[in-house]
Amino acid sequence: MNLPVKSCLLISVTNILIFLYFLSTCRKNDGPDSYGATPTVLQIRENLEIDDTFPIVFYSTAYLDYRYPVPRLRVFSMNPCATSQEYISAEIQKSSESGNRTTKKVKLRGEPTEGECPWHWATQCFYNSYTWTAELFEKERGEKGMERAQVDGIIIRLNDLKVFLKIHEVHPKKKGGFTVCVQPVYWYSEFHNIALFIETWRSQGATRFIVYFHSSTKEVRALLEYYQSLGILKLKPWPSFGSLSPTVSSHYHFPSVDSSTYRVGHTLAQNLCALEMSTELGAIADFDEVMVTDEGILVDYVENIMKDLNVGAIRFNHLLMKFEPKIFLLDYSGIIEPIFMNRAGPPKTVFNSSSVDILLTHSVRRFIGNESTVTANGSLLHYRHNSYTEDAEEIQKPNYKLFQSYPHLHIKRIQKTILKVFGSFPAAYNSTYLHILNQCISKIVGEGKCRSTVAYCNQWMNPLADWIRDETQGIFVV
Repeated sequence: MNLPVKSCLLISVTNILIFLYFLSTCRKNDGPDSYGATPTVLQIRENLEIDDTFPIVFYSTAYLDYRYPVPRLRVFSMNPCATSQEYISAEIQKSSESGNRTTKKVKLRGEPTEGECPWHWATQCFYNSYTWTAELFEKERGEKGMERAQVDGIIIRLNDLKVFLKIHEVHPKKKGGFTVCVQPVYWYSEFHNIALFIETWRSQGATRFIVYFHSSTKEVRALLEYYQSLGILKLKPWPSFGSLSPTVSSHYHFPSVDSSTYRVGHTLAQNLCALEMSTELGAIADFDEVMVTDEGILVDYVENIMKDLNVGAIRFNHLLMKFEPKIFLLDYSGIIEPIFMNRAGPPKTVFNSSSVDILLTHSVRRFIGNESTVTANGSLLHYRHNSYTEDAEEIQKPNYKLFQSYPHLHIKRIQKTILKVFGSFPAAYNSTYLHILNQCISKIVGEGKCRSTVAYCNQWMNPLADWIRDETQGIFVV
């Protein structure tokens, strides 16, 4: 029997409303749980849009980068993978000398700093280091005859969500000086390495250090603050990434950024460091590494090589090194004649910070121009904690010296620093901190989880010491 037209219309409208209800419900449930117990990173990402429900945290400072032929706005974040076709809308707020205020809208295109997403070292990690870029017009430089505009800040727009970022201008770096960046320090306890690190790098020509700090023992923090008081080291806060925005949390049940980020987002920090440094020469190193050449002082060698303007970076291949006696006993006499061992490891570079576009930990991923990387007549000397247990062939490197002259004087300066900071020689280093941390990391790797060392190892490390944590507010924003 045929139904009346009104009844058919009512049924149709009801069906449509039911369909729309279930569609919206599915969207709210499109989090990790909707795929079963172990969804892949890309499965979760497939159903996300870059809007106010997209899980992203921004570094609170954006950069106007004038090192490029056409200036660029650069924004850094931690977020899931994004395609090259996707973008983030932003507004550049400007004010002129006459007081006029204007707004320029741009589209920021993103790419992972590692060059792939997910990164092959971190396929189980949901969040990745990203840089978002928009080219600006030449007139942004304030050409002759034009009123120069002051950029006051950036507003990121994700639908109705607004995120405000500070602005920092980056120009070609000045010649002279040499900055060493240390990527985020977390659960760090080897205080005996720090005075040696500063002393050796300074003897090789380094003039400035930038250390991104997350957490450490009190002894480590005390030494870092001492060098900061001397004006040669800058501590940059690197706290927890914090919570996602309430809008995101109300739609999905995503993991926290801290719990699903490789380490602590170190590739993000090292690219920020290259922008923050004021010197042309830069390097990235850990507290148990120093670069040397067999042709004298490092900085003299590097400056000579980089007279060739086609050279943007110099690669120093890895060489394992140990000291006898062990320096964690606070006896530094072994650094005069270190023992070198033929064990492979990743290299690191000294780079021209005016030339690098994106840095990786062990190389320059991309230059601004046509610069290239050359291999050094030298090595990255790595005095890793487990070098004493390595079964590796000892090799002779008579021209490799941590200190080109007066090594005994440098040792006295190291000892004097330790006495000044602690009042007396502290007890020998307690290696339990390091052993427990490595056990935790081995468990993460064995279980095939994202190596979010800070979050995962918290219950392991917390009872061991009164850790100093950076809790600066506003470094990461949503």
